[in-house]
Amino acid sequence: MKPSNPPTSKKTQSPTSSAPGSKKKFAPVNPLKSPRFGDIATFNRLPYVPDLQGNEVDVAILGVPFDGGTTFRPGARFAPRAVRDSSVLNRNYNPHLGVGVYDLLNVVDAGDVSTNPINIQATMQSIQARVTEVHQAGARHICVGGDHSILLPELRAVHAKFGEITLIHFDAHNDTGDSAWGEKYHHGTPIRRAIEEGLIQGPRIFQIGIRGPLTSATQDDYILEQKINVLDIDGFYDLKKRDAFFERLRKVAGNKPCFLTFDVDGVDPAFAPGTGTPVVGGLTSFEAIQSVRRLKGLNIVGADVVEISPPFDHADLTALLGAALVFEFLSLMALAPKPKKA
Repeated sequence: MKPSNPPTSKKTQSPTSSAPGSKKKFAPVNPLKSPRFGDIATFNRLPYVPDLQGNEVDVAILGVPFDGGTTFRPGARFAPRAVRDSSVLNRNYNPHLGVGVYDLLNVVDAGDVSTNPINIQATMQSIQARVTEVHQAGARHICVGGDHSILLPELRAVHAKFGEITLIHFDAHNDTGDSAWGEKYHHGTPIRRAIEEGLIQGPRIFQIGIRGPLTSATQDDYILEQKINVLDIDGFYDLKKRDAFFERLRKVAGNKPCFLTFDVDGVDPAFAPGTGTPVVGGLTSFEAIQSVRRLKGLNIVGADVVEISPPFDHADLTALLGAALVFEFLSLMALAPKPKKA
């Protein structure tokens, strides 16, 4: 069994270097020197560099093995390991966006956030602190959860760094629920809690793929009240509505910082069966990835992929999708303006 935080190894720890005094270059291991099925698994076979200080890193990928906020099927705590394993098939160049990711970015696997499996508040503090460290080092971050409750501490860290942001949210659910069993914090509440804390504003939230039955006819009242932009699954398949939605998203986002959060249950369970709260009738894997590519040019400063539950997966379909999404996120970041170094 591979550890969540891979131990030190020459192959995964040592970046390639140019001339003396030049910037260290972090890039995936060459598959012709070490086959993809070998070595200790890291995200995209990138160097494992948990300490970003003194290293000029552009993007740090973090695992968040936590599912203490789930309300149905658990298992998302195992996602970082599964996605690491599946990501060994990722390559370096994105022909659809026309970008050589690692030519433009120094990217590392920064290991896993230390989580408390029985304490959501302690875990959220750890996530916020770790994401803050990444941004203080002048890097962007991508988290691999974990359930969707991890979004709230990420947004706390990103808001502290950048202020006003636009949130792009792929999901089957709006995640604007309130307390459940007397608990305010779980994977169905991060959007509402973020609005209440002043981290984001409803008109700057864009949700894609929403679908399924509701608990009551009034469940959408909060979404309408907060003026959240929603492209439900019916609207997604109406080309005029879909184009208008993405046009409005670009207009609102402008060149300001954006955060991209992707719950894999936004994808139909035929393509992503390994998730905690599956809803039939969703996006295909192709549609999901193609929609992410439509965000080219936006200033993505942080991202996550969440709710992958390996115990319910089949043939690694969902983990492979998660790994592919991480690569697409990196591609977007490679094409975005670089943040100022601390």
